[in-house]
Amino acid sequence: MMKFRGGFTLAALLALSMTTATAADGDSAPVATVAWARATPPGADAAAVYLTLTGGKAADRLTAARTARAAMVHLHVVEESGGLTKMRPLDGVDIPAGRIIVLAPQGTHLMLMGFDKPFVAGERFALTLHFARAGDRMVDVLVRPATAADPSPSESH
Repeated sequence: MMKFRGGFTLAALLALSMTTATAADGDSAPVATVAWARATPPGADAAAVYLTLTGGKAADRLTAARTARAAMVHLHVVEESGGLTKMRPLDGVDIPAGRIIVLAPQGTHLMLMGFDKPFVAGERFALTLHFARAGDRMVDVLVRPATAADPSPSESH
């Protein structure tokens, strides 16, 4: 291992530079936390994913998502009008700089459609979020029991 003046090794310098790059990326990109879905019954082929998005230093927009667990992922919002509840597609979700946006039941969510096996409580799967500015970011989704209530926004996994 090469040693530099002051006792730094090449490995230490590389680690420091990677940490700096990661911190810079993290500051400008939205961060997704508390990603979860409910367990589904056998035969179901649609499920919703909910999560919390925290905006970075610049505004961004969630425009799409994908996962190996579903053939399609769409952004949807649930709206109530005239006593009727309707779900409609969205072309994106704005994430203002430094603001928290929660995708939650009975509101904005990611709808996964076309999967061949149920989501089982306790399992996890990867979901790739696509942002207009930050590009692709992966988040780990926890499958909670079918009767699960919304987790606390401070809960993370």
